[in-house]
Amino acid sequence: MSDLLTDALPTVWHGRRIDPDFRHMVRLSNAYSHGKLEKDPTEALSIMKRFYREPVLYEQTPDAYSQMVDFYRAGEQAAAGTSYQPDSTPASPPAFDYQCDAGYIVAAFQQAYGIDLTREKLHWFRFRALFAALPEDTLMAKIMSWRTMDLSEYEGSMRAHYADLQERFALPASLRGGAAVAQTVAEHDAAFLARFRH
Repeated sequence: MSDLLTDALPTVWHGRRIDPDFRHMVRLSNAYSHGKLEKDPTEALSIMKRFYREPVLYEQTPDAYSQMVDFYRAGEQAAAGTSYQPDSTPASPPAFDYQCDAGYIVAAFQQAYGIDLTREKLHWFRFRALFAALPEDTLMAKIMSWRTMDLSEYEGSMRAHYADLQERFALPASLRGGAAVAQTVAEHDAAFLARFRH
């Protein structure tokens, strides 16, 4: 993993030239969290085709996929400054979803950093670091706080107010664990990679 303050941001990953733009990792995250990878295995291949600058040979697909996921996780580590931690656990709801919150994220980057995500290319590591540090006055930061807020700490009208905000900005039940099939990242990766091993 790179040190954001001292190392150049990688454009080669595990010996392969890559396009490190955040969009590829957002697509990967969306495909995973919305169940697209289970429904259509070619979705991962499509993301890989955009991520890698040169074509990946069929027999190299398992390793290339694992390395792409490793790049995703390294961006998460760069944002946290520590080892990778998932955005949520089974006991806690996700704070955000790139697909559902796209407009809020674009607005927050424009407000906080003057970066137009619809036009600019941004390295995944830098994107994650900036996203993790969104100022509290951005609506996206407020929404993430409301979604993960423990309402048991509040009473009366304050509790009702925050419950209303949680409901208003709630993610779909399938992303909150309501209708989704429980599957770890490791289980998903193993199932995907098994398709390419004989």
